[in-house]
Amino acid sequence: MREYARALELNPGFATAHHWYSFLLMVTGQKEQAVMEALTALELDPSSLSVRRGVGWLSYYSRRYEHALYHLRRAIAMNPTSEDTYRVLGLVLMQQGAYAEAERAFREAITLSPDLSYATAGVAHVLALSGRRREAEALVAELEARARARYVTPVAFCIAHLGLRNIDQVFHWLERAYEDRRGWLTYLRVDPIFDPVKDDPRFAEFLRRMNL
Repeated sequence: MREYARALELNPGFATAHHWYSFLLMVTGQKEQAVMEALTALELDPSSLSVRRGVGWLSYYSRRYEHALYHLRRAIAMNPTSEDTYRVLGLVLMQQGAYAEAERAFREAITLSPDLSYATAGVAHVLALSGRRREAEALVAELEARARARYVTPVAFCIAHLGLRNIDQVFHWLERAYEDRRGWLTYLRVDPIFDPVKDDPRFAEFLRRMNL
């Protein structure tokens, strides 16, 4: 935190520092300041896809879904071949209950990058929420088969089981993600996808272990 503050003191116009500082602020629960830093980065570098998508990410974490949609759609207009942008768009639409649109966004991400396990898990999650449990479980089986041949991030299984509400499996894969030191865990405290398990005592314990 001190290092970012010092970097910005030395060069207030350094968009990249504002961009990454905004994520650190979000992780530490300073949501308002995080979004303001992200918007400052965007003002300084409006042509940066990463910065624009970052505003979308932080708006998602702070549950400003319409704000997130605006910036993510702008990011797609800037580069319609970025699978990561479609994946974040899917997450936002999913939180809004726009399941068909969310599924399309996740599937577009898969089209652009077929091995993207995060997006496959996103499809499984949204299928489960929309009542298509068998299809969701089939995608989990597909991920399991893929994992027998090569590495598949535990995060993908966690996302899929969150949609299926397989709570014990969620915590099993959280442990695996912790063992693998997945950076995604940094956002446990603020990611809306975890709402279904936030009242579980195991979640509070996990946050404690993560110093969050």
